[in-house]
Amino acid sequence: MLRAHRERQRKLLPLFSPELLPLRVGFAQSLRDTFLIFTAVFWVGISFLYGAGYDTMRHIKGASFVFCNFDNSPAADALSSMLIGAFAGHDMPQLTDYTGTAWCASTHAVDGAVWHGHAWGAVYVNRGFGESLANAVLAGAAYDPAAAVTLDIQESRHFLKASTVNHLAEAAVSGVEGPFAQQALDTVLARAGGDAAAAVSRANPRAIVLPFSYRVNNVAPYHFDTSLYVLSVALSMCMVAGSFMPSNMWKSIEEPFYRRLRVSQLVALRLAVTLGWAVLICLQAAGIMVIFHGPSWWPGARDYFAIFGIFLLNTAAVAFFIDCWQNWLHPRFLLAAYFVLVAFNIAGAVFGRELNDPFFNLLLAAPFHSSGMLLRTLLTNGSYQRLTYCLTMNFCLTGFWCALSAFLVARKARLVKAGVWTMANIPPPPPQKIQPDAQPDDAAAFAESEKSLGQRRGSSATHMSGSGVSLESGRSDSTSIAGSSSSSTDIEIQDR
Repeated sequence: MLRAHRERQRKLLPLFSPELLPLRVGFAQSLRDTFLIFTAVFWVGISFLYGAGYDTMRHIKGASFVFCNFDNSPAADALSSMLIGAFAGHDMPQLTDYTGTAWCASTHAVDGAVWHGHAWGAVYVNRGFGESLANAVLAGAAYDPAAAVTLDIQESRHFLKASTVNHLAEAAVSGVEGPFAQQALDTVLARAGGDAAAAVSRANPRAIVLPFSYRVNNVAPYHFDTSLYVLSVALSMCMVAGSFMPSNMWKSIEEPFYRRLRVSQLVALRLAVTLGWAVLICLQAAGIMVIFHGPSWWPGARDYFAIFGIFLLNTAAVAFFIDCWQNWLHPRFLLAAYFVLVAFNIAGAVFGRELNDPFFNLLLAAPFHSSGMLLRTLLTNGSYQRLTYCLTMNFCLTGFWCALSAFLVARKARLVKAGVWTMANIPPPPPQKIQPDAQPDDAAAFAESEKSLGQRRGSSATHMSGSGVSLESGRSDSTSIAGSSSSSTDIEIQDR
């Protein structure tokens, strides 16, 4: 056996033999094309992903904040002017005074405006601030500086950008504390006629040192400690496990189905396997998310099936999109297309299109963008609802790519059965011509090819009509008939 193996190895060609030059050239060209493709894909994918979250400060004015003054005292008016001025910079969110409008009818109305997503946050001076400060300064009454101002924030929008906006808003409000304390002290000294000792002795020292502070009210907090991972990792894992794996599985087992199964049954089988696999993966992903819930979130059966539905709709939209690629693209483009798909969808889930250039409105077509918004709405008890848009978008994407996938599956099946395509979505190689001066080692293969060629000729001759018989075949037939009659004549002569 070892000797036979060595004999076979001696007959094989080395890599750099002249006979393999065309093969080496073709392989080098494939490597070059693949490198160029992935260079372009890498720059496009990573640039898009980074661009979606790059330099939020350029568009920070797009984050609108509501300001309301619920107290009509002179101290509240002075504080309001300082707070509005603190947000006046180019690198700060836009603070708009809505005092006296329907949004500022009450603190509950302001909280509702932020909760519904009409604004990124709100700053308002609470009612009774001026009176409490005056009593504390003039009569030494008890005073709570944090009850002066309320800062409404929310986490229902895209997590990283909401964190940036909220941090800037807190910095702006806290930056007013020192200047307002100095202004309040100057006012107290002016009223006391310059007698600072008498003014301080009868005042509450806390009101002198810190006349105002603020409380942060997170109107729509995430009820999940790892919300960023939910949006990026969970959706990505569902996409990989529920979309890439069944499509790659098809690539290894689909050839017998494409060659022998009816097109309608092939389409139905592929649809059933893709959806069935997605259901199994998403049931597990939803279960994992429910098990590792946050300390302030206790999900029930309704939450579990809501998460499952979001995951399933997202996975189905991506899975049928990948199926379209599998049945249309050349193999060397598949991995590049996967890379771009992952970068595009991660950008939509984590960063979104808000506080971005108009170019990034492309993210509206990303299944992860709609699924991320649905998850944020669920994890913030219904805040920032865009249910109609998100469900419509993902249902339309799923239906469109499902229909196109069915069409491409049927098209590929016809092309494969007709011999126009191979299973790798490429034309078959041209047939090799057999040289008559074959080597002794190729004698068996040459004889086998001649035998199959003769069988094909015989089968084609059997199906030929009488009008299609050539002159040569007619001559052979007449010769055979003559031969048979002469032989019979000889027999008769011998019998006589």
